[in-house]
Amino acid sequence: MDLGSFPTRYRGLQRVPAVLLLVCLAAAILVAAWLAPSSPQPKIRASEAEQSDLQLYRDIIARVGDGEAYYPVAADELRKGGYPLKPFATFRLPTLTLVYAHVPAIVMLIVQGLLALAVLLVWWRRLQPHLPLPMLGLALVLLVGGTAALVQPVTGLFHESWTALLMALMVGVRRPGHAAAAIVAGGLALTIRETALPMILAMGGLATVERRWRETIGWGALVALFAAALLLHAGMVAAVVRPDDPASPGWNALLGIRFALNAFAMVSSATVLPASLAGVVILLSLFGWASVRTGWALRVSLLLIGYGTMLAVFARADTFYWALLVAPLSLVGLIFVPRALAELVRAARGVRDEGA
Repeated sequence: MDLGSFPTRYRGLQRVPAVLLLVCLAAAILVAAWLAPSSPQPKIRASEAEQSDLQLYRDIIARVGDGEAYYPVAADELRKGGYPLKPFATFRLPTLTLVYAHVPAIVMLIVQGLLALAVLLVWWRRLQPHLPLPMLGLALVLLVGGTAALVQPVTGLFHESWTALLMALMVGVRRPGHAAAAIVAGGLALTIRETALPMILAMGGLATVERRWRETIGWGALVALFAAALLLHAGMVAAVVRPDDPASPGWNALLGIRFALNAFAMVSSATVLPASLAGVVILLSLFGWASVRTGWALRVSLLLIGYGTMLAVFARADTFYWALLVAPLSLVGLIFVPRALAELVRAARGVRDEGA
């Protein structure tokens, strides 16, 4: 069976490292399967009477659409809902609210659907040279499985949904020597949610390591512009926050990697699987991405590992929706697993490939 022609990191690997990698992978799968049901679970809201983040966004959009200013409205609605108002990061950037307030919801749904379609097309073209048609079709199914939840009237109001699609597009369109479109997509993601910044920094860092200086300058300029915008945002927040407003309990819950795996599964079609299996599926997808020796696969691996670490270390149970940031590409790595495992097993057996 043709498993694809993409380069893996295991071709020509020495026997001992290959065996160690297989042991580590098996151990990680067992741990993920065994402990997942007992790990902290994502929390949507404590009770039916408790205001949800979704309703908060709706209320702010409605009032801004009626002509009120964003920052005073956001502060007022946060107080009504019992949300913290400090530090300034508790206020979402105003971009998405302003757009939703002045553009019909059906138009926004169509635009988001078109953006999701663009992600599918970009990654189809990206993977086409490396996969046979049947596996390419399966990759598209997996991509839809990670993207479908983002293009619904409910989840569209979450800033992370738009940011996720734009970051998936950013990584997919970026090519050596042709990074302008990726920088634009990354810039749009930053205007919606500041949590896109770690991936933007990673893109710039990799460009620097690869000595692509023009690309490095482009990412650097984007970060500088965003820093100025964030300072302005902080100043606007400071003008509406009162001394007695509550502060955030912080983002250091240390819920662990199992919580991150559960959150990743919850925002993709893997949520239909038993908890012990869903975590394994996400883990194997990450293994698949990390096994491919290309620049785009490396960037996706950093996307998954980076935001997985954020969830494991900083997220609280009620901020599980950070996992939406990686949802589009969270399952596609499964398509690389058969070939990667085959080459890793061959290396562990001491079988040398021709030309290795």
